[in-house]
Amino acid sequence: MISLRRYTAADAPLWDTFVKGSKNGTLLFLRGYMDYHSSRFNDCSLMYYNQKGKLIALLPANISDDTLWSHQGLTYGGFVLSADVRAAEVMELFSITRNYLRQQGIAQWIYRQLPSIYHRCPSQEDDYALWRNEAEMTSCLISTTIPLNGSTLYPEVERRRHRGERRAQEAGYAITESTRLDSFWPIMEANLKERYGVSPVHSLQEMQLLMERFPGSIRLFLATKDGKAEAGAVFYECNDMVVHIQYGHATPQGKSDGALDMLYLRLIERYRTAGFAYLDFGNSNEQGGHYLNEQLIAQKEGFGGRGVAYRTFKLKI
Repeated sequence: MISLRRYTAADAPLWDTFVKGSKNGTLLFLRGYMDYHSSRFNDCSLMYYNQKGKLIALLPANISDDTLWSHQGLTYGGFVLSADVRAAEVMELFSITRNYLRQQGIAQWIYRQLPSIYHRCPSQEDDYALWRNEAEMTSCLISTTIPLNGSTLYPEVERRRHRGERRAQEAGYAITESTRLDSFWPIMEANLKERYGVSPVHSLQEMQLLMERFPGSIRLFLATKDGKAEAGAVFYECNDMVVHIQYGHATPQGKSDGALDMLYLRLIERYRTAGFAYLDFGNSNEQGGHYLNEQLIAQKEGFGGRGVAYRTFKLKI
């Protein structure tokens, strides 16, 4: 018999220890990351125990009106599981969560599923449970992921990406790691405003805070020419398998010179050598997946990436 209780701030050390030892935990589920914007969300994260009192699962979540989100402030959510948890127990996790939400007057549960590339071992029991609970898929985003294990079955990098790298190299670019987010943020803000009329998800101050909290996991790399940043990317080392490109942008000069091609190709090789399994570029969608930015995804696919789905489901309570 599984029991649950609501997370409190005093549980943070236990929560983080479990995430790091789970079969599908990532950087985004650590409390230092989840809580940087805690003032925006009414946290309703849940912790689950088996009949022996052992913590076996977590659900990062927040409440908004009559809806439980898992989690509205994160790219993905869903259950974080111990490697010992089996399919029948995941079914029970869904059952007791729905009963709990019913008692709390919650009308629906939005479940942002963790993509399979982040699993340290097979962890798709929730797929089965979602189907059995008649969950409705409300969003499907397509991300572009590069496998780093060197299999000959995977697509090769396009020649134009290598040509861009050579242009940047001949122009005298250097790739360096930096903590100077203030040298990259104006490049990104200008690009996002010009292309989409939007601002970054994180403010400069928020990303500086996150880099300070996770100095070994959130990293900035710059492509510089004559000491000036012309391109850059923020990389999240999400767990020991997956590195995710959170932001990647270049100035008009950097684009012309192939600076991002050089940066990405050098970092792909860096993470391949370091033993990571995947590099995830993130999605190329708008409107909840109904619009595909074909130019953007083609650029990502040009580095040898192919599709991974980020799916969101709705369960009626």
